[in-house]
Amino acid sequence: MCNQKDDEAAQSEAQDFSTFVPVIASVLTHITQRNKEITITSEKLKLFHSLKVPPIGTSDYLNRIVKYAYCSPECFIFALIYLDRLITANKNCHITPYNVHRLLITSVLLAAKVRDDTYYSNAYYSAIGGISNAEINKLEGAFLVLVDFDLFVSRETYDQYRTYLMQHSSAQDAPAAQPSSKQAPQQGAADMEEDEPQKVAAAV
Repeated sequence: MCNQKDDEAAQSEAQDFSTFVPVIASVLTHITQRNKEITITSEKLKLFHSLKVPPIGTSDYLNRIVKYAYCSPECFIFALIYLDRLITANKNCHITPYNVHRLLITSVLLAAKVRDDTYYSNAYYSAIGGISNAEINKLEGAFLVLVDFDLFVSRETYDQYRTYLMQHSSAQDAPAAQPSSKQAPQQGAADMEEDEPQKVAAAV
């Protein structure tokens, strides 16, 4: 009986995962498009700002993280909450096409450390994100300062965000990437095919 309940819970979680990840991608894409004319970033977000818009889109970048991070589905809702906190707590800070990639990989990294019992190293996440290990370490510290080290997410807050995502999922048609068999992303080419586990070197 317990095994059956566990299997049903796992199936439900997987279904939710494939449903709300495209919504998160859609939300972030909408925000970045709305802010695409903002080319001068706040000093607080300077570390996250790229000199030019990365060639990989927000949705593809999120799907890449989903595919190779192997973190729990809840991490992506935690990450969205952290991004919301950062923008809310810091006046004149905006998510733009120039900073969304670094903000996203950093928020997922922090979410995995808070939410999951086991998680990959910063070096592994830097390979997924296409940045150096030294840089992601700096981004992690900067992100923590910007959210005043407030990483706790109450059940009520989590459920509010999850409900919002599920309510808006019906409008999403694009399938989310699913975690594949565990194969670490390799250091490599700047121009990456979406399904290749290579570091997006110099892309972000």
